[in-house]
Order: sequence, then C-alpha cells, then structure tokens
Amino acid sequence: MGNCNCKSKPKIVSNVVRAMNCQKCNDVCTNPICGEPKILSMMTPVIYDEIGINLCATFTFTSDVATTYPTATNACVRAINLTYADGVEGVSVTKISQRPNCWTVTLSNITVTFAVDLYDSSCRLLATLYEDVLYLPPEAGATYDSDTNPSSVDLEIFAPYGISYVAPVAPATTPTATVNPITFYTTSNFLKQGINLYARAKLLDLNIVSNTATVGVTFIVQSLYFAGYRVESAGKTDIPKGSIISPENSDCMRFVAGELLDLAIKPLDLSCPANEQCLKNDCNDSVTRCGCDCDCKSQYKKECKCDNGLSKETECLGK
Repeated sequence: MGNCNCKSKPKIVSNVVRAMNCQKCNDVCTNPICGEPKILSMMTPVIYDEIGINLCATFTFTSDVATTYPTATNACVRAINLTYADGVEGVSVTKISQRPNCWTVTLSNITVTFAVDLYDSSCRLLATLYEDVLYLPPEAGATYDSDTNPSSVDLEIFAPYGISYVAPVAPATTPTATVNPITFYTTSNFLKQGINLYARAKLLDLNIVSNTATVGVTFIVQSLYFAGYRVESAGKTDIPKGSIISPENSDCMRFVAGELLDLAIKPLDLSCPANEQCLKNDCNDSVTRCGCDCDCKSQYKKECKCDNGLSKETECLGK
C-alpha cells in the first residue's frame, strides 16, 4: 500500500474578516455587524470615454396618418431600439496602430425603431406608431444625405481595457468584436463591459399632408468597465409607501399600515480595519473591553462589567 501524502486545503479569509477574528471581538461569519456604513465598497460601471454625433433623416410613415388620425396636430418621438450587424456592413471596431489604448468605431447601416406618439390640438394621445428608419444608409438609400445622414462615420474612443466579443459558434473558432446596444427592448436594455452604443431622438418636423416626419438622432458611443470603488454613504433611500386605510386593527392590518421591511446587515468596509466592532460612543485608546484592545473614538453609554473582570464605562455587545 502506497504512502498517503494528504494535505488539507488552505483556509483563505479576507483581511477584513481575519482582522476582526484575530481581535476576538466579533466574528462576522456568525454575527454580522448591523447599522449603516460610512463607506460603501461598490462594483460600479465606470465610463472611461464617451463621444456623440448628431444625424437627421426624413421618413414616410408606413400608415396614412392624415386618413387614420385626421385630428393629429402634434407628436413626440422616442428611440426604443437599435438594430445593426457586427462588421464592415454595420458597426465595426478596429484597433488604432501604435495607439493601443484607443479604438476606431465605424457606424453604418443602423436601423432605429421609433415610438411616435400622436396628439390632437388638446394634447390627447391618439395613437403610438412604431417606425423603423435607417440611419447611415448606403448612398442609394432613401434617407441618405451627405451632410445630415452620410453612409458611415468613424469615431475614435479611449478604451484601455479592450472591447466586447461575441463568442464563436461552431465551426467558427474566432470571437467577433462587437459594440453593445443599450435600448429600451428587454433583450438589450442593460450595460455591458466594453464599448456601448445608445441613441436619443428629437422630432424636428411633422407633416401630416405629406405623411412624413423629420427626426434628429444623437448616437453616443461609450467605453465602460466595471470596477470596485469606495464611495461615501449618505444612508439608504427612503421608499415612499402606500397605505390601505381600514378600521380593522388586526396584526395583519397593523403590519400592512406599518413601515416597510428592510435588511439591516452592514456591508464590510474593505479598506484597512476600522474597529467597526466598537459600536459605542466614547472609548479611550487604552481601554480594554471584553478582552479586546479597543482603539476606536466613540462614546460608551453606560458602565458594565466585562468578562475580564475589569469595570469600564462600557456596554459590552453580546454580553
């Protein structure tokens, strides 16, 4: 029988948890700290660079607005979706030679889906029409204009951590560089790391007689990456609560009429240990509390006997 050379796996604990355990004041794994933090350690999307351009196009409605909605006099428009292909026929991303932190984003053949709200002279909503309009079209396209809606544009953007890719699908083995659309469709209404593209729209003209509309669009390209940051906290938001008014005074009714439930466990401060286990007011640096060296600057509320036999102006949590 061979020799058994078994080794146990190393136990790895974060520095914050280890510092608290070593002080023997509080084990957050069994007794998490409650309260509100002064500093939040957050994983947040950070915009590293952003650039936008304005384009304009006139399009014809797919339905006859004058016939279907004869009282329509006003409208507003929202860009709710972007559709394009990755690559030279749509939106492409290329690295700039000898400038490794910057990329060229080429925009072309982008179909924008608009939600057009039609109103009458009294501002009553008559209908919402959904129209697909091609921006940055080929030169033979119906909406092409060399000045206001050219066939393509090149935008340079600072993206030091790189771009996003579409995973290859067999038999392909190479990922495809991509620009992520941010829209109001549920399939693409979220942020992704890398380069993102989103649009804002403004109605410039509505011509019921010719059944056309002129819409200006701002395309914005941004480089975005998720990063951890320490942010000062001003406390949690107060959520407005609706109440049900009833003469009944049961436990259920009192709960329904009461405050909203909220979690109170405090996130760890991932910086150097700040003696968060000392949650009272007024502590001298030399005071020893419950067997722990306490160096926080807080005020203790009342006198108590600690389990080390010392009498201090303290209140021992959990004792």
